[in-house]
Amino acid sequence: MDGLGPEKVDYYESQRKGESIHSPETCLPGSGWEFHETGAAVIPVGGASYMKVNRAFMVKPGMKELVYFWFPQRGRILTNAYQLKIYAFWDALNRRRTDGALVRIITLLYPDEKLEDAEARLQGFTREIVPVLEEFLPE
Repeated sequence: MDGLGPEKVDYYESQRKGESIHSPETCLPGSGWEFHETGAAVIPVGGASYMKVNRAFMVKPGMKELVYFWFPQRGRILTNAYQLKIYAFWDALNRRRTDGALVRIITLLYPDEKLEDAEARLQGFTREIVPVLEEFLPE
């Protein structure tokens, strides 16, 4: 799709101290991005199903981007670090697994483009990619 930037899916076979999933809110500011309008987005993903994801409008000198990200973990869609830690601990005890993933999808905002247009583009792409990703992410 035109205008979509780096799509990223990181898979962690095992999460432990020093080697675990972290939020883009932690690492992207270190590369100069400022997060604006952070919150959640609700994406219709088929029929009456919806998926809640993290949403952020990011700004860097000369660039503007809209990003969605979430953490698929063994059949769950998580949206924050506390959930990640709690479920990783729970699943380590009960399922003997700590695998998980981070999905991050970014679209550029063109100079004269409205944020609503970028939002529509990102929502459309997310609806298309979620069913594909479900085949590859941890259940």
